[in-house]
Amino acid sequence: MDQRHHVKPIPILLLTGYLGAGKTTLLNHLLDLPSIRSKKVALIINEFGTLGVDGSLVRAGDFQKFELNKGSLFCICIKTDFIKTLDAIANDVQPDLVLVEATGVAETSDLEDFIDSPNLRGQFEIKANVCLVDAENFVKILPFMRAAKSQVEWADGIVVNKIDRVEPFVVDELQTVLRKLNTAAPVARVSYGKIADEFLQTLTHQRKRGEMATAPPANIYALSFQTDKNIDRDAFRRLLAELGTQVLRLKGVVRFADERRFVEVVHGQYNEKDVEPDGRLPKCLTVIGWQLERESMKKKFDQIFQ
Repeated sequence: MDQRHHVKPIPILLLTGYLGAGKTTLLNHLLDLPSIRSKKVALIINEFGTLGVDGSLVRAGDFQKFELNKGSLFCICIKTDFIKTLDAIANDVQPDLVLVEATGVAETSDLEDFIDSPNLRGQFEIKANVCLVDAENFVKILPFMRAAKSQVEWADGIVVNKIDRVEPFVVDELQTVLRKLNTAAPVARVSYGKIADEFLQTLTHQRKRGEMATAPPANIYALSFQTDKNIDRDAFRRLLAELGTQVLRLKGVVRFADERRFVEVVHGQYNEKDVEPDGRLPKCLTVIGWQLERESMKKKFDQIFQ
């Protein structure tokens, strides 16, 4: 007899939030919270692209990590893979807690139907859906990105991140917007994803009803490139300037002048930093684009990487 059905359900803490909100930074912070660091934890990292980058950005630790790429966690297109992953976690890992980081373009719905499937029933429970909101950019993207709206609407707790980048009155106005989208979820204001343990403990999951997505978000796609060739930095930056807002998000490792660098674009802002010599970051780059035909975008980056 399977002994798993005689134990208490394993709680799942879900992290959502639009592209660039800081979910991986929040995840790393959570792993150090007193209420979590003493637990046996399993991680599920969900990315939109075929090559995962976020998983390698999670700090090293004594936990098992599972990556679900090629689609949104809330889309039935990867339902089978998600259920298989949870089944493996329940059977092989048997953790005290599962932390799930959803892709930033996910149009959120509830995972209750997934964990109620016959081979998972009674083994998991949703502890809370924590939505991370970028204080600097959320209002700018809200009219255009349906996922940003749904993520807030479905949240059990809302974390307004990057408050150090804006004036206090901007955060006050943002909270007014968030309250119109979600009247019930508690709100925390933080920088660098540093929520208090006490805030996390106050959250409880409220089940909501809604349809799962049946396809990826319209007009949004991910491209993944894998290369360790030297890339012309000036040509790379010119391409990004040319594409502008057609690049929703970019992150990964690029080699410039025999030096590997981690590069990212968040809402048009370009950042670049050193790559740690431990080899954890893969030699790949993920680009999430829109408003430009996929093959046209791919061709432009191929010309840089060839």
